[in-house]
Amino acid sequence: MASQVSAIEARSNKRIALQCSVIVANGAQTGEGQVLNVSESGCLMEAPILIKAGDHLQLRLFLSDGNLSVCVSLAVVQWALGFRFGVEFLKVDEKHRARLSQFRAIGEDPWKLAF
Repeated sequence: MASQVSAIEARSNKRIALQCSVIVANGAQTGEGQVLNVSESGCLMEAPILIKAGDHLQLRLFLSDGNLSVCVSLAVVQWALGFRFGVEFLKVDEKHRARLSQFRAIGEDPWKLAF
C-alpha cells in the first residue's frame, strides 16, 4: 500500500476525470480516440493506433460542448499499454492552455456548470 501512496504523491498535477473525443497524429498515423482524464500537463487516452513511449504526437481534444477544442501542437508519450497511453503536453498555445485550464476548473467543481 505504501508504494501506491508514493506513486500518487509523485504526480505533480491533479488529474480530472474527463471523457472527450481526441484526434491523435504522430506523422505516420492519424486516429480518433477518447481522453479518459486530463491534468494541466498531460492526459490519459485510448486510440486505435500503434504508439510507444517516446513518440511525439499532435492532439486536438474536443471538449464537451462540441464547439470548444484544444490543440496540443506537441506531446510526448510517457507510457503505452495496448491502445491506452499517457502523454505529457510539451507545446500548447497560450489560448488553448487557458481554455484547457478553464475546462479543468469546471471539471473540479460541477456546480460551476449551473451558473
